[in-house]
Amino acid sequence: HYDSRAENINNSEVRAPGADDNASGVSAILELVRILSHVNLTLNVEFVLFSGEEQGKWGSNKYIKYLDDKNRTKNIDLYINFDMIGYRPSNESNKVILEYDVGNKYLQNDNYSKTIALFTKQIASNYTNLQSQLAKLGNSDFIPFEELGSTVIGIHDEGVTKNPNYHKSSDTPNTLNIEYATSITKMTLATILELDRLNKYSKR
Repeated sequence: HYDSRAENINNSEVRAPGADDNASGVSAILELVRILSHVNLTLNVEFVLFSGEEQGKWGSNKYIKYLDDKNRTKNIDLYINFDMIGYRPSNESNKVILEYDVGNKYLQNDNYSKTIALFTKQIASNYTNLQSQLAKLGNSDFIPFEELGSTVIGIHDEGVTKNPNYHKSSDTPNTLNIEYATSITKMTLATILELDRLNKYSKR
């Protein structure tokens, strides 16, 4: 999501730069688009930026309705969500959280979601110095997709609990660790490419 908010959501005058939440996720998406636009993938991959996540996932809910109106919702096999991927406490390692679906609306997708999270965890180990940790799905733009029946995972930096600048005017670019955000972007790029490779070989 590309919207941001201040700590006091009713204060329309205060600055809310939102560097981690969620310009970091938007930046990763734009870089993935730049790289993958030159790759001939067998999978269909869509990159979408949402507004209104901070107000109650307005953008992602509207997008689901748009897809439903076009009879396209059934075509979503996997949804990957970036929400805060740029903050790393100076006293911590390169930990990244991989959220997977547990006990939400579509229980039959729980195993698929955990399988993808474990797959991404292995990718992180193979291609980056990230220390990935699995956790249960929280609350972000993946929820409307989970409720639709799609397999979803979320990727984040634990910023809600670890970033002291969360929803504050101090959430500025100088507080982010660009190398860390780059590693998460690389991990996701490798995940997409590996899934595409597996899909290509499965069709032979």
